[in-house]
Amino acid sequence: MWHIPKLSRNLFSVGRFTKDVGPVTFESDGCFADNKGLKWQLGAREGKGLFKLCMTPMMPDEANAASSKDRQGDTTSYLWHLRLGHIGHGGLDAIVKKSYGVGIDMTSVKQWELCDGCALGKQTRVSYMKSSPNRAKHVLEVVHSDVCGPMQTPTFGGKRYFVTFIDDKSHFCVVYLLRNKSEVAAKFAEFVAFAETQTGKR
Repeated sequence: MWHIPKLSRNLFSVGRFTKDVGPVTFESDGCFADNKGLKWQLGAREGKGLFKLCMTPMMPDEANAASSKDRQGDTTSYLWHLRLGHIGHGGLDAIVKKSYGVGIDMTSVKQWELCDGCALGKQTRVSYMKSSPNRAKHVLEVVHSDVCGPMQTPTFGGKRYFVTFIDDKSHFCVVYLLRNKSEVAAKFAEFVAFAETQTGKR
């Protein structure tokens, strides 16, 4: 049975429901339907021989039990590994041996094949070196630069790019706004002249 929050029709076809889903019975306390052994309340008596449609399950616990029963054929070690959030072999084995799991019909845990999700989750990046052998020993010996843009929103001056120049030794940084990427070379020359004047280094 499906829950339909906003039913587009104001009439419910008992004949069609019986044909497609299951039998419907009208009793003194309401209207009920049976679907795969589950009892659903389709309506409650509301006077003048009419029943108000509500469609709510009467036995949710049994529904859960039936769902578990339908899946009993899939209770492999790997499937329970997935169901329990990619639990490890040792953890699942402990659950089975100590009978902590409800509905886990296994006497032993078999080693499963490689799990793609676990493999991806355990991948790590190579860590950055704490110190680089090529670090600059003097100011302006090495300068790092990067260009970013075009930006979606320009500045008030109509500039959509910017370039950064960072001295490797002192970490001194200068940012220039650009109208076009072709201005980078000119801005680098401007940065060099400025930095040499400020530091006295060439």
